[in-house]
Amino acid sequence: MLSSLNKISFLMFSFSPSSVHFSIIFEQKFYLLTVYKYFCPVLYISKLFENYVKFNFHVGLAVFAFAKITALDFDLYLNFLDQVIFFVAPFLAYNFIKFYLFFLDGITLKVNAIRFLLGFTVFSVFLFQGGVFYLSLFSRTILFLTILLVLLYCFPLPGFKLNFRGFKGLKIHLVALSWVLITVFLPLSMAEKNMTEFSLIYGLQRYLFVLVATLPFEIRDLKLDDPNLSTWPQKWGIKKTRLIGGLLLSLFVFLEIYYSASSNILLVLSTAFLLMAFVLKAKVEQSKYFSSFWVEGIPILWLILKYLTI
Repeated sequence: MLSSLNKISFLMFSFSPSSVHFSIIFEQKFYLLTVYKYFCPVLYISKLFENYVKFNFHVGLAVFAFAKITALDFDLYLNFLDQVIFFVAPFLAYNFIKFYLFFLDGITLKVNAIRFLLGFTVFSVFLFQGGVFYLSLFSRTILFLTILLVLLYCFPLPGFKLNFRGFKGLKIHLVALSWVLITVFLPLSMAEKNMTEFSLIYGLQRYLFVLVATLPFEIRDLKLDDPNLSTWPQKWGIKKTRLIGGLLLSLFVFLEIYYSASSNILLVLSTAFLLMAFVLKAKVEQSKYFSSFWVEGIPILWLILKYLTI
C-alpha cells in the first residue's frame, strides 16, 4: 500500500507545474550552453588551434620553413609548386604515420574531424601530384627516398616482423634523415645545384639540429615508448640525453662558425641557444603543446626572423 502511494506521489510531482517549469528552464539553459559552445570565439579558436596541431599543419609549416631557410642561404629560386611540396609532403606523411592504424583497425574518429582531415588530404594529394609532375628525375628520386623512409617507418620489410621504427635506436635518425632529405637536398636538386662539400656540411648541420629538436619529444614519450625502441632517454636517462643534445648543438655551432653556412651567424646561434633551452626544460610531464607546438615552431620563428634581418 505504501509503495503504491509512493509511486502516485512521484508521478504527481513529476507532472506538477513546478517540475515542468524546471524542465523548460533546464532545456533553455542547455540550449544556450550549446549555442555558446559553438559560437564563442574563444572556444572556436581553441578548437581550431587544437586541430591545427593535431592534424600536423604545424609540422608542415615547420618543414616548409626549413626548406625556405635553405633556399635563402643558397639563394635558390623555387616556384610555387615546388614550395607547395614542402608543406604538403610532410602534412601527408605525418598524418599517414599518425592515423593509418586507426583505419587498419577500424577505429572511428570524430565525424567532423575526420571529414575535415580527409577533405584537406584529398586536396593535398592533388597538389602533391601537380608539384611532382614537374620535378626532375633527381628530385623525384630524393622525394621517393623520403616517402620510402615513411613507409618503412610504418610497415616491416619483407621477412621482418619489425618496421624501421622498431629497430633499437633507429627512430630518431629516421626522423632526422627524412627532414634533411626534404629540407636540404630536395630544394638544392629543384634548383639544379650540384652537391658540393659545402652542401653536405650544411646537410650535416641540419641533421644535428633536427636530432636535438627531437629530444624533447623523446623525453615526453619516455613512459609511452616501447622499451625495445631503446630511445636516448630510455638508454641513457634524461640528464645524459640533455648532455648529448648540448654536445651535438656545440658541433652544430662549430660548423656554423667554421664554414659560415648561413648569411646571419648571430641568428643561427640564437636559434641554437633557444633550442638548447627547450631541451634543458623538457621533462616527461610537460604541457600539452610544449613539444608539439613550441619546439616544432622553432624553424618557423627562425624563418620569420631571417626575413626580418635580411
